[in-house]
Amino acid sequence: MEQLLATFHSLNGELNKIHKEACTDVSIQQSTIMHEIQSRNEPSMQETARGLGMDITTFSRQVQTLVNGGYVKRRPYPGDRRIQILSLTDKGSKKVKQIDDEIQKQMNEALASMGEFEQEIIVRSLSQLQRILGGNEE
Repeated sequence: MEQLLATFHSLNGELNKIHKEACTDVSIQQSTIMHEIQSRNEPSMQETARGLGMDITTFSRQVQTLVNGGYVKRRPYPGDRRIQILSLTDKGSKKVKQIDDEIQKQMNEALASMGEFEQEIIVRSLSQLQRILGGNEE
């Protein structure tokens, strides 16, 4: 079990390095917020913060920075103006694609020394782990 813990911390650090290198003009946290907004269909502020496990106050500040930067739009929900709906601007969508492309490139480089079978096993295993940790066991 010690090896598992050491691997967890090491892998987390390495993945954060890749994410940070891919992010220009936005923080890792802001990149994660934009990715979450993109993956949902016009989510509310609360829904997005909850999905990321973020405190709403911290989340609101980060969203405001993204709005000011032209990456995210916020509009009131028609049925209840207290609810704010989030969406990416064209600039935000382009930024998410740029970050994703860079992460994909770096991950491909990291896996290049492995055979196709090994790569497939790693991707499948990580996907399964993500489903389990996310409470979506199938």
